[in-house]
Amino acid sequence: MQDEHQVNEEDKLRQALARLGAGASSRSSKPRPVTSTPERRRRFVRDGQVVVEHQGGRGIAARNPSQEDQEEIERLRQSVKREQRRWEEAERSLTEVRSQLKAFETREAHAKIQISELNRELRENQDAIQTLKACLHQAREQAAEAARRAPRPVGRPRKEPVQETVVADDVDVAEQEPVQWWVKA
Repeated sequence: MQDEHQVNEEDKLRQALARLGAGASSRSSKPRPVTSTPERRRRFVRDGQVVVEHQGGRGIAARNPSQEDQEEIERLRQSVKREQRRWEEAERSLTEVRSQLKAFETREAHAKIQISELNRELRENQDAIQTLKACLHQAREQAAEAARRAPRPVGRPRKEPVQETVVADDVDVAEQEPVQWWVKA
């Protein structure tokens, strides 16, 4: 029974492998030669990957570079050094610009805070002005009402007689006798 069960499982596995391999076997019916190199393993290409093939031999010029090749290599090295310097300068200028931006943002934040404080103070002052205007208006109305209620004098106002005090030597004005000017002496 166990042998029969194992045989059934092996048959099922073979059938599943056959179904999976059916696409590959339809493409080529020849078996692939196995060439294994001990230094590297082969990887199979998957969807979305690009196959890059490397050529085995480089030629004589690659092993013994000529004068022109050495000049080209030196020119490329100099070009790389220039690009590295330019990159470093760009990094320095970027750092400077970032620090300036941070300073500007800080100044902007301080200015916004100052503007909000001044706006608050302005609103407070405008409220105080409105309060004072209301008090002034109320005081004027009260003064007008008081003027309407007060009795008005009729005619010309009287002049109050001014009493003059004449001081003669050490005699008080009260002690002096009135001069009778209408009587002739």
